[in-house]
Amino acid sequence: MGWARDNGVKALCFDIDGTFYPKWQTNLYLLRSALPHPVFSMRYNSMRQRMRQADGLPARPGMDLDGFREREMILLGWTGGIDAYKECYEKRLAAPWRRAMGFIKPFNGLKDALMKAKDQGYVLACLSDFPLDDKLSILGLDGIFDWTSSTEDLGALKPNARPFLSMLDALGLEAGQCLYTGDSYRKDIVGGAAIGMRTAWIHPRAKAEGHPLADLVLTSWPSFANIVLD
Repeated sequence: MGWARDNGVKALCFDIDGTFYPKWQTNLYLLRSALPHPVFSMRYNSMRQRMRQADGLPARPGMDLDGFREREMILLGWTGGIDAYKECYEKRLAAPWRRAMGFIKPFNGLKDALMKAKDQGYVLACLSDFPLDDKLSILGLDGIFDWTSSTEDLGALKPNARPFLSMLDALGLEAGQCLYTGDSYRKDIVGGAAIGMRTAWIHPRAKAEGHPLADLVLTSWPSFANIVLD
């Protein structure tokens, strides 16, 4: 029996960026998208860090994407109104991100592990801090997941509890029945563990020492398939 079955896990939930494909690719496409508008991009990234720090772990009230964009606008000190901010966001961030995303390549063994999990009857879900756009399609993962969302659509960035709780509500499962797998200990593992989810930290250089909140520490997707699944 695999670890998930032995521990009563019914749903396998995942981060995307840095988890399904290497972190350096994330950083490269963010850099490429920032080049045309570097000042706005730096201010936006700084604002997200401040938002994440201010929110901490306790669940924020839920909000939709429009509410999230309005909160971004306020934290940025934008004075041009919400419609102008959305237009600026689309032109300076979203559209360049989508153009830069086309080169991303998945980790070896990723799709095989996900298909094995699906064949074994697990519910599969994705919860990413960044907009999904066509990422799953580019990675060759269309149609695999039962539920997908960005934390932006749910009103708070990881490790805040709000997006994790919203995912559990959507899946109709208890926290202990779900394993959340991600590459960021601070965002994915701390956030998932804080609400009682099982957690798997997957990173090529991950080490169990000093990271007590991770139920599993994995370095590759073949190891995920061999340890987590039957």
